[in-house]
Amino acid sequence: MKRIAALGLFWTFLVFGCVNAPEDMMVDSFEGVIDSETVDFGSSENSSLSVSADKEQKICGQQSLKIEYELKPSGYMWIARGYGLDVKGAGKWEVQPQDIGWKKYNAISVQMYGSNSSGVIAFDLKDKGGELWRFLIDDDFSGWKEVVCPLKEFFPRGDWQPETAERNEKLDFPVTSFQFEPRLPGKGAYYFDCVKLTYIK
Repeated sequence: MKRIAALGLFWTFLVFGCVNAPEDMMVDSFEGVIDSETVDFGSSENSSLSVSADKEQKICGQQSLKIEYELKPSGYMWIARGYGLDVKGAGKWEVQPQDIGWKKYNAISVQMYGSNSSGVIAFDLKDKGGELWRFLIDDDFSGWKEVVCPLKEFFPRGDWQPETAERNEKLDFPVTSFQFEPRLPGKGAYYFDCVKLTYIK
């Protein structure tokens, strides 16, 4: 009898656990044209940056986002996709921010092709109030890796915020854009693909 009850509890847990766990939601897989009209990117005058689509290195769909950069000391750069950006054509997400059930997810992930350079990539989210939130990714691996970033581990950027940002130190939904920023001086290339929302236990 105890065995039957235990089996019943197991199947109940399995069924309801599967029902309650949301499916991953693809946000951006960087399909289509990748250029200055579909990606908001730039750098300080003493650094250089280019973006392109790469059809050889990819995980989702037909291509990935490739960035080639040279970051000088005291320089900066950014590569952004989403809405409310200076480049209006960068709003190429596979789903509109307001149509996402944000409360169902507790993490955002990205596939990144690392070069084991000991570099650091900042992965930023811009929330509903325009406040920028940051997660740091270490380039301590080679090849493709899914980097899972728990939303609770993002922190408000302390170095810079837009003047119009509502700085309440609360991640307000919907998130409207994301961006990548190489942080350490140097030069190289990175590939990104499959930005998606997920739920981790």
